[in-house]
Amino acid sequence: MQVNRQLETGIFKQVQHDVSERTLYTERGTINLMGPVSAHSINRFIMCEGLTKFRQPQQQHQALMDIANLPEGQVFIACHENTIVGYITFHYPEFERWAQSGILCLLELGAIEVSSQWRETGIAGELVKIPFYTDYMEDKIIVSMECYWFWDLRGSNLTPWEYRRVMENLLDRSGFKTTLTDDPDICSHPANLLSVRIGSRVPQETCLKFQNVCYRGKWML
Repeated sequence: MQVNRQLETGIFKQVQHDVSERTLYTERGTINLMGPVSAHSINRFIMCEGLTKFRQPQQQHQALMDIANLPEGQVFIACHENTIVGYITFHYPEFERWAQSGILCLLELGAIEVSSQWRETGIAGELVKIPFYTDYMEDKIIVSMECYWFWDLRGSNLTPWEYRRVMENLLDRSGFKTTLTDDPDICSHPANLLSVRIGSRVPQETCLKFQNVCYRGKWML
């Protein structure tokens, strides 16, 4: 059955300035998106069995709670009834170059995943937008290291280049832009990309410092 335009895009309601909640209506059921959520809130839900991209569901459940407990950790979840069917996370960078940049407002989009049982319902598109419905991220530079070895190429039946286009289009919905870098992880495969969102309140001097971190001239693009 073809989903009508209202169901495809969803109907949303923002309830607070610092926490966002949305409702997405799909032909498979109603999805509630919320965040940032606490570890206690995450613990009240179970994980969908289709969330296996990075870890087994129970292990990923604990990982989400661990991230939510970080001082800078941000976790947003998509739920069907009492089950988490998708999530997106943010935390301080783990990749060496960005972790050692000295830029205090720098965050990494750690992971985004939608259960294999709930794909093609519009959840991923809403997960990448909900963190930016408040202005908290406008003080932040956010990097997303998109490397092909993290992508579900087998489950999606896409080539690395096709998956790259999917990720570029997805992140573009929240203002992320593909950015040049000589980071060795990105340069290790031509399909890899660095996607960056610079908040509207990030000072110009911080932006310049970030540009210098992106490209040190030691690696060929």
